[in-house]
Amino acid sequence: MGHFILKHRGVMVRRNWYSSQPASGAQPSMHREFYKSFGYPVLKVFMGAVFTYQLLYWTWMKLESLEAKKDKNDEIASLEQQLRDLKIRKGEPNKD
Repeated sequence: MGHFILKHRGVMVRRNWYSSQPASGAQPSMHREFYKSFGYPVLKVFMGAVFTYQLLYWTWMKLESLEAKKDKNDEIASLEQQLRDLKIRKGEPNKD
């Protein structure tokens, strides 16, 4: 009641009677009809993709920064150990 089914290129679309024909009687643009019907789902998928990309990018950057921090801490620990070894060889007391 008040609806009809539009079939275009194998896609079935349920439309209201009042939105099927423009007031002037000209054929509606297929692009306009497509985005009128599928604009929200397309936007929703696009926003989901952007969100997923940003989440993966942020996670990757966080892991990179944690790896760089660990590498620096390992290098500092290695240099401190070398310093202790050099002090022991020189015979200086360890002040740790």
